Amino acid sequence: MPDNVTVVVDEAEGSPFDRIRRIAVGAADGWTLGRNGPYRNPGMTGSDLARGQVRAVLLHLLELGVIRIDEQRLNEMRMYKPWRDEDHA
Repeated sequence: MPDNVTVVVDEAEGSPFDRIRRIAVGAADGWTLGRNGPYRNPGMTGSDLARGQVRAVLLHLLELGVIRIDEQRLNEMRMYKPWRDEDHA
């Protein structure tokens, strides 16, 4: 898939995306409230918080087998944008 392709995702309640999003939110909340999160480690920056949540979510989804890492595509990428255009002002 070319790097500049926009993928249309059904975000409606109950859609596969929504189901995965709910699992991801649970993993992020679990990390946030757990021993490695900001409530037990005061002084964390916003970046620390985001990185911890993203790590927890990715690990959980990988462990559940609902996502996989395409190493071939990852290795073939010349460049990547570190953010989504619609999220970056």
